Amino acid sequence: MSDLLPRRLAAAALAAALGGALLVQPSTAAAAEARPTAASAPFRYEVSFPKYTYRGGNLTYTVKVRNKRVKGQHYVALVGDFSTHFRTVRVISKPRSVKCSVKRRSVLCLISSLDKGDATTIKLRGWVGSRRGTAVARFGAAVTDNPNVSAKRLAKEIRSHLSAKSKVL
Repeated sequence: MSDLLPRRLAAAALAAALGGALLVQPSTAAAAEARPTAASAPFRYEVSFPKYTYRGGNLTYTVKVRNKRVKGQHYVALVGDFSTHFRTVRVISKPRSVKCSVKRRSVLCLISSLDKGDATTIKLRGWVGSRRGTAVARFGAAVTDNPNVSAKRLAKEIRSHLSAKSKVL
């Protein structure tokens, strides 16, 4: 239980499949969810992360992507950009169907197996430096049903991002 106290759960919803609006609500409870303005958002992603860390420590981000009700196989590009407070970033856990690449402080993942009702979880870890302040990670996602899409081309279609802010003490 004490492990859950310093953690905060932030959730966001992807309102439309390609470049939809994203609504973020501050979480007051441990399992709060942000609801999209359109009540029928077919794809969602949730990001959970710790509220704070100490200098030289690390922050682990858990990103869960869900296909609520769209039939057929879909491809999701998940992008994460980490602020200069991070020294390095790595993908520490992902399914075999997810291809990820990390370049400096940016992460690009292509999720290739989201059928109706499926969910995929990716864990990212960032090591913070020796400065105090606020470490920020920004996440965004775009969806397509084209099997020949490249992750970089799909990532350019992302219109809105979710910011995950953690204090560095």
